Amino acid sequence: MARRAYPSAMRILLPALAVLAATLALPVRAETIVKERFGCHTQEVTDRLFKLVMAGDESGFGQLLNGSLASGECRTWKPGEQVRLETRTMTYGCLALTSGQDRCYWTPLSAIEAAK
Repeated sequence: MARRAYPSAMRILLPALAVLAATLALPVRAETIVKERFGCHTQEVTDRLFKLVMAGDESGFGQLLNGSLASGECRTWKPGEQVRLETRTMTYGCLALTSGQDRCYWTPLSAIEAAK
């Protein structure tokens, strides 16, 4: 009897997998930077910077951000820049310029979201 259930389960599973594959193959959406923000190649550095801000450690934040900007680990985004959103979490998106193959930078989603 288990053999009979298998084909019917496959009839349900295969279309679901096809929809999932089509969704994953969708082109990356272009976005526009609406607020000046910074982003870093690794989410850990971005998190560390925001924790310093939340702790009120302006000196530590400035030192880490300036060093990360100088090394190329982080960059600043300017309003009007066109970016592609490669992946996202609840609060961050990994953004890259649409005009190149640059690695993405983890950036607060507020950089691409209009004020509500």
